Amino acid sequence: MKYAYANKKFKGAVTEMATSPKNIQERIGDAFINHLIHLEIEELPKKIRLKFSDMFQRLTKYEAVGNKGSVQATIDQISTDEAIEIAGNIVYMADILYSKLSDL
Repeated sequence: MKYAYANKKFKGAVTEMATSPKNIQERIGDAFINHLIHLEIEELPKKIRLKFSDMFQRLTKYEAVGNKGSVQATIDQISTDEAIEIAGNIVYMADILYSKLSDL
């Protein structure tokens, strides 16, 4: 199954965002670091590659500071509205991956 690994990673990311008691910035940061950061763009359907690339850039915008990596430095700077938008994009991409697997 072509997208099974990516689907598994996005499912983990969505579950983490939905069940964590942390704020939305921390939840998207954890979902990204723990599940999505190592996905390669080629592992994704073409329909979501641009959105994934945009998310990657948005969550690594700031350079690492001290013992904080670039993702942590970035989520410390983003607004709640931007974090909500990124979370929505993660859910959207997860849905596309799930539908691709359902089509097989």
